[in-house]
Amino acid sequence: MKYANVIFDMDGVLIDNSEGIMHCARYAIAAIGLEVPPDGVLRKFIGPALVWSLKTYCGAGDEQALRGLALYRDKYVKTGIKMFRLYDGVEETVRTLHSAGVRLSVASGKPTDSVREILSSAGIDGYFEAVAGTEFPAKVSSKDEQMKTAVLARPALMVGDRVFDIECAANAGADCAFARYGFGDESDYAGMQPKYFIDRPTDIIPLVI
Repeated sequence: MKYANVIFDMDGVLIDNSEGIMHCARYAIAAIGLEVPPDGVLRKFIGPALVWSLKTYCGAGDEQALRGLALYRDKYVKTGIKMFRLYDGVEETVRTLHSAGVRLSVASGKPTDSVREILSSAGIDGYFEAVAGTEFPAKVSSKDEQMKTAVLARPALMVGDRVFDIECAANAGADCAFARYGFGDESDYAGMQPKYFIDRPTDIIPLVI
């Protein structure tokens, strides 16, 4: 095996939950009295911290953004968390890696309870040894803290779809595979270069075993 541990981001790597995130973001933005941006902008809410996105893309102030976060979370727990699908090939990929003895973990900006619920609902929770998410009320854009829990063995490979994933992998001393099927694009990572590019989840298998 080339890598002993594969760390997955969740949104845009394991699951497509764009419908649920955008649905809840629209609700929260409108509820705090701001103009709801077009879908092209709302897609950028997928991955980063919501408070950061509300400030960056909607011009929310500090208190307004925190209120929006609370409203978003309430809506997401009730409805948005169920609005997702596994990307084709994800179950095959994690099953194959797990069977080969690769240690699997998740590092996500989502609350840990939400990550566990989604993995369980999708029927793939048994493949993952560690789940590192955020704990209420903390919600930061950096994944460095999550990576401290998610890195189980070395050498390690992080699979992500945003520049934040490339950065946290570099900070943790892990290689990064950039999922081009996810929510990021070349303009997103700019000067940050991942070690690999993948076009489907199963592309990870030959990189690892």
